[in-house]
Amino acid sequence: MSSSSSPTAAYPKNAAGFVVAPQAEVTAVEKVVVVYRWIVIATVMSLIWKASYFPLAYGLYAQLQLVDSFFPSIMRSHELLVLLIGLPVTLGLATIVFSNRILFRVQAIAMALGMAGLCWHQGSYNDVTFLTCFWVSLWMIWFTFSMDQPIEQLLPKARVSAILIVSLMFLGGAVGKLTPGYWSGEVLYQIYFVDRDFWFFNLLRGYLEPSALRSFATGYSRMVIITESACAFLWLLPPRVAGILALVTFSGIVVFSNFNLLSVMCCLLGLCGVAIYRPSDSTRTSL
Repeated sequence: MSSSSSPTAAYPKNAAGFVVAPQAEVTAVEKVVVVYRWIVIATVMSLIWKASYFPLAYGLYAQLQLVDSFFPSIMRSHELLVLLIGLPVTLGLATIVFSNRILFRVQAIAMALGMAGLCWHQGSYNDVTFLTCFWVSLWMIWFTFSMDQPIEQLLPKARVSAILIVSLMFLGGAVGKLTPGYWSGEVLYQIYFVDRDFWFFNLLRGYLEPSALRSFATGYSRMVIITESACAFLWLLPPRVAGILALVTFSGIVVFSNFNLLSVMCCLLGLCGVAIYRPSDSTRTSL
């Protein structure tokens, strides 16, 4: 890129691969890195929230040697299961400590490959945590390869793309529930209302008669479907407004459904934070 098209092309780069620029532009570099690390932390937290699952899964696969012919033999390996989760988390933690553009890109790619592998592995394919983390990792790849753009160009794109992914996740959740079982409330009634040990459902069982509880489950389930369907159109709103609405919705789902859903939503909450984030000034630079 010529110096006429890049305001920092003439500046030297340091050992980490970042442009050595005047202080205002260095400040902008720091803001871009903060956005990236925010997403890394949110995604790693999603995976750490699943920490109790992996020792159990690893132990079961090591002892029982479950075999489903649908999966290739490599995708039934419990050693691969450890690698697919361990490498992205390790590299993610490294990027929080070290500022290196190449490391950022390697981590983003490793996260995408790891999550894609977990979506295909026999031991983890049915867990939506890895699906949401996969979509967020695609955003991370785009962001790390776009860090050369001036901040006033990069951040608006980052906000819009973040909300597009959030909207897509809401759409997937809504479409997946467009079944008679969900619309009638029977699915969520059996999952949550019958005997789930969670503060909200314990409270309902304590105050409602069985028939009223079943009716409440129907209303609850339909409200979830309608809310997720509406949130699939958040991309039509200004990113900051959409980010706040998505943040409130995700938080409500976790608080009133299941704290374990943080593993699914923590990475998406990170994208909401990107949409809401506004730097204190409009300084620009390229990494």
